[in-house]
Amino acid sequence: MRTFTRVATFLLAVGVSVAAFLTAGNAANAAAEAEVTISATNGANGKEMTEPVSWTITKLDKNGKPGKNPTVQEAAAVLKTKLKPGQYQVLGQAKGMAAKQTFTVGKEPVVRTVMFGMSEISIKMITSKGRKPVKDPIQWEMLTYVKGKPDGGKRIDIVTAPTASFVVPAGGYVVRASYKGTTADLVVPLKAGQAYDYTLNLYAGFTEAAAFNGKTKVMQDITWQVLREKPNAKGEHELVAEQVSAEPKIMLREGKYILLAKHGETWGKERLNITAGEVAKVKVKLTKDVGMPVVATSKVASK
Repeated sequence: MRTFTRVATFLLAVGVSVAAFLTAGNAANAAAEAEVTISATNGANGKEMTEPVSWTITKLDKNGKPGKNPTVQEAAAVLKTKLKPGQYQVLGQAKGMAAKQTFTVGKEPVVRTVMFGMSEISIKMITSKGRKPVKDPIQWEMLTYVKGKPDGGKRIDIVTAPTASFVVPAGGYVVRASYKGTTADLVVPLKAGQAYDYTLNLYAGFTEAAAFNGKTKVMQDITWQVLREKPNAKGEHELVAEQVSAEPKIMLREGKYILLAKHGETWGKERLNITAGEVAKVKVKLTKDVGMPVVATSKVASK
């Protein structure tokens, strides 16, 4: 009888311990989730929408791409849910309009407002066709579009990140991306209530160069300047990129250039043809000849 009592007592203790463990585990899982509240307005200064909105929340992968299976799908004026830590995208649809927004979930509650009647653009960059999106920081500028005046627009916002998202009123805009000394502009017409996903192709290649004094390779630092092949009205060549190195590797947009190398009293030049996705290897012979190309400015003009 005592043995039976001891066994029963032991089993009861084990059951209580397991129940406590499961309860603690469930509590830990619940604690790991954060409360998320998402509402909608019509326009930047519009009133909060009271009619149901079809909400879809999808978790983003490490490349910022939405997964195939939604995390949450619900129709409500205000979406209230709980999510585990991570980066997500919410898509709202109502009255024939669509709007989306990305957000990050941590430990603290998340409150977001999605604006309908506005335009949202999300943009990432590839250096050339077939390449994966750039993961390094990129400077993105959102500018108003002025026809015939690339630099006449007003800056709306600026973001430094591998990808960028902007929410703006409908209209024409220029997205300017600056990456590793190279700048590219993308003109985007945006309609109200629409969300856009763009991939900016930089159409970039690289040049690897080496300088020679006779047959001897120069291993000291050399000033390398990439110039536009076509001179301006004054006969000067605009500076596109500059690097000081013995063996430079310079990223450039597809096109034709002049590569100028300067070392002490010697210099040399070679024509440079850049093809997107390829590496142009160049050997430059240094001399003391006259006739070195005239550089228009020391300011890098890389658009």
